Amino acid sequence: MFRNSIRTRLMALVLLASVIPSGISVTFSYLYTKQSVTEQSVKQNTKLLTLGETNLSNYFSGMNQRAMSLYSGINVPGSFYTALLIAKSPDKVPAGSTVSDNRAIISTQLYNMFLSDQNTYQIHLFVRAPKQSNMLRGGLFRQEMNNQYTAAVNPSGTNRPFVEVTHMDHKYGVKSGFLNLKSGTVPVFTAHFPIYRTPSDEVLADLAIDFRLTELEGIARSMYNSDTERLYVLNEQGQALFASDPQWIGKTFASGWSKLPEGKELGHFTWTKDGFKGIVMFRHIDNPLFKGSIIKLVPYEDLYGDARIITRINTGIGIVFLILGGIMAVLISIGFTRPIKKLISFTQKVQIGQLDAFVDVEREDEFGLLTRKITGMTRTINNLIVKEYRLEIANKTNQLKALQAQVNPHFLYNALQSIGSSSLRYNAPQVYELIYSLGSMMRYSMNTERTQVPLQDEIEHVKNYMVLQTERFGEDNLRLDIDIEEVVRDIVVPKMILQPIVENIFKHGFVDGISRGVISITCFQEANRQLVIVIQDNGKGITPARLEEIIASLETSDKTEQGEIGLSNVLARLRLQISGEAQLLLQGEAGKGVVVTMIIPLDEDNRAL
Repeated sequence: MFRNSIRTRLMALVLLASVIPSGISVTFSYLYTKQSVTEQSVKQNTKLLTLGETNLSNYFSGMNQRAMSLYSGINVPGSFYTALLIAKSPDKVPAGSTVSDNRAIISTQLYNMFLSDQNTYQIHLFVRAPKQSNMLRGGLFRQEMNNQYTAAVNPSGTNRPFVEVTHMDHKYGVKSGFLNLKSGTVPVFTAHFPIYRTPSDEVLADLAIDFRLTELEGIARSMYNSDTERLYVLNEQGQALFASDPQWIGKTFASGWSKLPEGKELGHFTWTKDGFKGIVMFRHIDNPLFKGSIIKLVPYEDLYGDARIITRINTGIGIVFLILGGIMAVLISIGFTRPIKKLISFTQKVQIGQLDAFVDVEREDEFGLLTRKITGMTRTINNLIVKEYRLEIANKTNQLKALQAQVNPHFLYNALQSIGSSSLRYNAPQVYELIYSLGSMMRYSMNTERTQVPLQDEIEHVKNYMVLQTERFGEDNLRLDIDIEEVVRDIVVPKMILQPIVENIFKHGFVDGISRGVISITCFQEANRQLVIVIQDNGKGITPARLEEIIASLETSDKTEQGEIGLSNVLARLRLQISGEAQLLLQGEAGKGVVVTMIIPLDEDNRAL
C-alpha cells in the first residue's frame, strides 16, 4: 500500500532528486576544491618563494656591494686598498727599512663594515703578502701573523666570492684572545670575498664576514608555515644554508626530492617517497654571491585538510537546505542580496572618484571577506595614486636640482668671460689671453659628457695649460714645440691623456727650477697603422734604477707615487677605452730629460681601435 502510494513515490522522488544531485555536487565540489586548493597553493607558494628569492638576492647583493666598497680608494694614497697594495712580506723588506703600519687603516675599514650590518658577527681579513690576519669581533680588533691560515675555497672551483653554508663560529687560526667571547658557540654563515689587484686576477687579501642567522631566518620564515611545512635553502652542492629542521643546517641532503629538474628556474612536483607525501615546490637562486635553490615541502594532509572540512560543511549545509530550503529561501535571498547591494553602492562611489569611500563590514563569511578585500584593494589603489604623485613631484624636484647644479659651471665661464672682456677694455691683452686659457681648460676638463675627443682638442688643451705655465715661469725659460701630422689631427683618443704627462714634467723634470726649458710634442702615424705620440723634455732626467722601477710599476699596477698614478691612469684608460695593445714607453737619462711615447693601434679607417 505504502509502496504504491503517491506520497511515498513523491517523497522518494523528492529524496532521490535531492540526495543524488547533492551527493554528486558534494563529490564534484570536493574534487574541484581539492584541485582549486592545489592550484591556489601552488600560486601562493610560487609568489612566496619568488618574493623570498628576491629578498635573499637583495640581502646577498647588499653584502657584495659593501665588499666592493673596499675598492673605492684604488688611486688614493693612504686608503685601505692602497695599504693592501703596498703590503709586503717582512722577509722581502730591504735591510734598514721598516714595514708600513696598516693597523689603523685596516681596523677603521673593518669597523665601518662591521657597523654597516647589525647581523655581522665577526670579520676576518687575511693579507696574503705579509701573511697577516686582522680579526674584528665583538668590537675588539686583533692583528697578528698567521702562517697557518688557508683561505676557504669556492665549492664551484672558481676564484670568485661565495657564501659558506651555516656552521659554528671559529677564530680563523687567530691565537689572540677575545674577552668573554668563546668560539664555537654561535651558528653563522660566512661570505668570502677575494680582494684582487685590479685589473689583474691576483688576490691581495681574503675577506671573510660571519653573519648571524637573524636576518636569514626572518626571510625564510616568511616563506613557510613552521607548524606543517618544511623549507630548505640549499647551495649548488646540496648543503643547507637554512633548514626548518635545525639538525640539517650546514649538512648535505641526499633525499630524492632535493634533486631538482634541470633547466627550470622554478616549479613544483609531487613526491611520495622518503617519508614524505605531498608537493615539492622550488625556486632557484642565481646571485653572484650565492647560487642554489629554495625548496618547500607541503604535505597532502595539510594541503587537503581544508578541502575535507569544506566538503563536510557543504554536506551539512546540503542536508539543512533539504529540510529548511523552502522556509529559508526568502531569508537567504535577502541575506545574500544585502551585502551585494552594499558593494554595488560602494563601487558606484568608487566609480565617480571617491576612492576613500568606506563600507561597514558586519559579516564574517565570504561576503565579509570579499567586502574587506575590495575596500582594501581600493585603499591600496588610492595610496598608490598618492605615491605616484609624490614620486612625480620628487622627480620634478630632482630635475630642478640638476638644472640648478648646471648653473655654477656656466656662471664661472660667464664670469671669466666678463673679466676677460674687461681686461681688453683696459688694454691688457695678455691678461685676456691667460683668462681665456684658464676658462678653456675649465670648460674642457669639466665637460663630463665627452670621454673621447679628437687629438687636436687634446693639443689645444695642452696649449692652454702651457700658456698659464709660460706666464708663471717666463717666455725665456719655457717653450712648447708641437709637430703634428695633418692626418692624425682628427683621430679620436681618450680625453686628458696629454696634460697629465706634461704636468708631470713640471712636478719631476723641472722640480729644481726652469732655465731654457723645452717641451716638445710630436704626433705622427706609422706605416703599421699606429698613432705615435712622443712627449719629450730637457729637464733633470731620471736615473736608470728609477726608470726601471717606474716601468715595472706600470706593468704590475703597483703605484705608490702621484707621478706613477698619473702615468698608470693614462695607460689604463688607453687600454680600457681603445685597445689592450696600447703602450706607454719611457726613456731617459740623468740630466738629459725624459721621453714618453704613447702607441695607439688604428683600424683601416685610421680610427683608434
